[in-house]
Amino acid sequence: MKTGNNKATNNFIIRLWSPVYYETEDEILHGTITNVKSKEQKHFHSAGELLLKLETMHKQLEKSRCKQ
Repeated sequence: MKTGNNKATNNFIIRLWSPVYYETEDEILHGTITNVKSKEQKHFHSAGELLLKLETMHKQLEKSRCKQ
């Protein structure tokens, strides 16, 4: 599905790993964040780490957009 020219937005894909399917005994949130444009991936292992890495990736994209 083509959504058009998205220069004004930052798009990320967040994949969560379910403890049911990956047979982990803890209830800690695990997953990856993928930047759609650069294909950069960051892994996280808690809800706080998810928010921290998402915020840093967003700030990096905003800095690069201001330089252009």
